[in-house]
Amino acid sequence: MLQTDLDLLILGGGCAGLSLAIRLAEASGRCRRVTVIEERADYISDRSWCFWRLGPHRFEPLVARSWSRVAVRSASQAVTADCARTPYQLLQAGAFYDYARHVIAGSDAVRLETGVSVTGIPVAVAGGWRVETSTGVLTAAQVIDTRPPGLPRSGNSTLWQSFFGQELVCEQPVFDATCVELMDFTDAVPGAVAFTYVLPLAPDRALIETTLFDPHPRGPSDLAELQRRAVERLCGDVPTRVVRTEAGILPMGMARDPGSRDPPGRGYLRAGLMSGAARPATGYAFQRIQHWADVCTEALRCGQMPRGHKPDPLLTRMMDRLFLDVLRNQPERGAELFLRLFGGTDMRRIVRFLSDRGTLLDRAAIVASLPPGLFLRQLLRPPQRDLAGA
Repeated sequence: MLQTDLDLLILGGGCAGLSLAIRLAEASGRCRRVTVIEERADYISDRSWCFWRLGPHRFEPLVARSWSRVAVRSASQAVTADCARTPYQLLQAGAFYDYARHVIAGSDAVRLETGVSVTGIPVAVAGGWRVETSTGVLTAAQVIDTRPPGLPRSGNSTLWQSFFGQELVCEQPVFDATCVELMDFTDAVPGAVAFTYVLPLAPDRALIETTLFDPHPRGPSDLAELQRRAVERLCGDVPTRVVRTEAGILPMGMARDPGSRDPPGRGYLRAGLMSGAARPATGYAFQRIQHWADVCTEALRCGQMPRGHKPDPLLTRMMDRLFLDVLRNQPERGAELFLRLFGGTDMRRIVRFLSDRGTLLDRAAIVASLPPGLFLRQLLRPPQRDLAGA
């Protein structure tokens, strides 16, 4: 049997790969030889992860801002919800990357190599896997691949959540720093659910983000004009300065359950945003990745096979799929649905449901807030062709 260089090779040093590496660096157990390879030569603050605080968590010292109110609005209606018991928190990627690199640097078991790319398809060998990289060949008993399995394509997901955001500094106070504009549907886009997302970092500073729920993935150039109009509407004639940008495309209901994909082989696991980490109906992934990292690390420490992302409960999957099908087929109803949801449901129930902690009563309350006829008609629609074959 081949003697491998590593116990574990993590492909991709993004949120999922680094979250797992942090925990193994803290206590590796039987997983003593771990390397993370990341194609980026250096890290920049390219993401903003937000979630509701349900209790103490390991990243609290890194939280940049917390808010006790969130708003959902359209051109004619607005709903503001109190979330003081479960504040909405912001963790910026730059702080997370710095923390991860600091923890890994202090470990004898885990190494992070940046500026390294995978140059060939991983190959199963006796006792593990052989991976060709830009700096040479690595062999590992187990591989966790957190890289996207492919580019986002129309038909591979029920909807894609595409976003383009700019962090702006204004010369005058413009924003209400106490309230997140979770969804502002003022600027409609035919055939898609479009909204502006505003994280007010200070009265004169905010992350303004244009988001589309669309069957087709959209890049920053597709969203640039919508973003320009949103900034103009929100900031008026006040001069602004862009200090950073961020963009991304998140899956909302993959055509096939990632867990059902044929794995490359024993000891090779796919994980991360495109492999089950993102909640289909929301795109929220950070807390789900942290839970996966805890579970997977415990298995690796004990010398077991790595664990993948656990599928959502059947009822959650059914609710998410139905909601996404309605948004796909009637995107013009999106603003109405979210306004009814946040205006007609106790915020604590919404937070639990969106954070994968929902009870049966929470689910019932959410269903009761939405128009039953719309969802019943969707259930009675003839089944569509498998999206993967579209």
